[in-house]
Amino acid sequence: MARIKRGQVWIANIDPGFESEIRKKRPVLIISNDTINAYWPKVIAVPITTKVFYPGVEKVSIGKEAGVKVDSELLATEIRSIDKKRLVEKAGKITKEKLFEVEAALRAVLGIEEIN
Repeated sequence: MARIKRGQVWIANIDPGFESEIRKKRPVLIISNDTINAYWPKVIAVPITTKVFYPGVEKVSIGKEAGVKVDSELLATEIRSIDKKRLVEKAGKITKEKLFEVEAALRAVLGIEEIN
C-alpha cells in the first residue's frame, strides 16, 4: 500500500453502515497526522459525498482537482476512524488552503476554538 498522508483523498470501502451513517465505496479525506498514519493500523478520515441531505451541516466543497470524479462535499459531521484495509486506492490530495477550511469545519463540529 502507498504511504498514507494527511490531506490525501483515498477511495475507501466504508460498508457496512448503520441506518443514517454514510456508507459504500467512496472518497474519504485522511485527517489523522502522519505519525499516526505511519504506525497505527487505522486512519482518521472524513467521507466525501455528492449528496448532502441535511441543510446546515458543516461541509467543505471538494473539487475534481483533489481526485474526486465530480465536485463533491466533505461532511465534517461524519468523521471516523477506519482500518487501513478499507482503503482501496489513493485518488488525490487537497491543497493546504483547502485543508485549513476542513480544519475550521472540524473545529466547528467538535466545538474546538481556534488558538491564535
